[in-house]
Amino acid sequence: MQPWLPFCEGKCSFCYFTVNCEKQNVTPYISALKKALSFYAKTEYVKSSIFDELYIGGGSPSVISNEKIEDLLDFCRSNFNFSADHITKFTACTTNLSLKKINALSSNGVKQLDIGIQTFNDSLRENLMIRDSSREAKKKLQLSKKNGLRISIDLLYNLPGQSIDQWVEDIKQAIELEVESVDCYPLDLYPGTPLAKKISKGELPPTGNEDVEMKMYLEAYRIFKEYGYKPTCHNRFSILEEDFKKPSSEVVGTGAGFFMGHLDRFLYSDIEDLSAYTISVKNGIFPISRLTSLSVEEEMRKAMMLIYIRVPLNREWFKKEYGRFPEEVFPEPLENLTNKGLIETINGNIQITEKGDPWRFNIAWEFFKNKDRLQ
Repeated sequence: MQPWLPFCEGKCSFCYFTVNCEKQNVTPYISALKKALSFYAKTEYVKSSIFDELYIGGGSPSVISNEKIEDLLDFCRSNFNFSADHITKFTACTTNLSLKKINALSSNGVKQLDIGIQTFNDSLRENLMIRDSSREAKKKLQLSKKNGLRISIDLLYNLPGQSIDQWVEDIKQAIELEVESVDCYPLDLYPGTPLAKKISKGELPPTGNEDVEMKMYLEAYRIFKEYGYKPTCHNRFSILEEDFKKPSSEVVGTGAGFFMGHLDRFLYSDIEDLSAYTISVKNGIFPISRLTSLSVEEEMRKAMMLIYIRVPLNREWFKKEYGRFPEEVFPEPLENLTNKGLIETINGNIQITEKGDPWRFNIAWEFFKNKDRLQ
């Protein structure tokens, strides 16, 4: 499950998410968030569900006071059914990750911090409007690990003015810090963000072309593989065994800007505006802005996305769920991708190959185009 706290101390220049930097909004928002969570907790479907992960996401929830964090964690664990071995993950920012905060998170059952480092290069950090130095950030990572927390970090590549050597240095520093996993994302430059405006004005150099971006990804793949990190999920390199297991297909969550809800065959996103979200909840209304019901055909296509996130798709599981084998539903894409060496079937599991890995998005698209031509 995933409560969403869209608060940050400040907004980075590349960020396109809806975040709020006004601390006076925190208390009323958390009250609304807990009430919205209770809407779900009271449903028969959720009452009968057992959760194996509690993930506090959003902006940078570590900006919230320790007391409010403890209260929210206690609320979730008291109102939802969690497995005995469930894991609690928490999104954090190094600028507000004090020793007191780290101890509070650890003592309240948090096992992993997800931290948006983005880059260890101070010049590039300044361009991204990240508020602390790489030296300070690395100290916080080391302090967190010393206190028993696992660390997963985000790194961005193909940044304006970033060389391949600088990117390689970022990768090596992550490995030297012994973080458990690294999510590597190519920069998505959204119009209207401060970073995009600076580039358009010529105040910063443009990002590299597709060839540069691919070279950077392949360097990451090569180096992480050399040090024992394996590719998994959307953009992750990890040494954690659990990262290679089939993820849960369902996510119960809520919050202003939350967008990953999935209950049974329904996908949903919440209202983005914090005030509108709070008003909706106060009026006793689920704060959902978008709700989609998946057809069986759409569920089958979504199941094929396991290949995209680098998790093997078991043929027998697929047939048990949908009554047919994947190759009976998607004969042409599977045959073409196999013949090109981009996917392979081993012991009944369809999986991406090392050759196909850089082309994951293109491979996934093969199962979504020609929507009227399912077998």
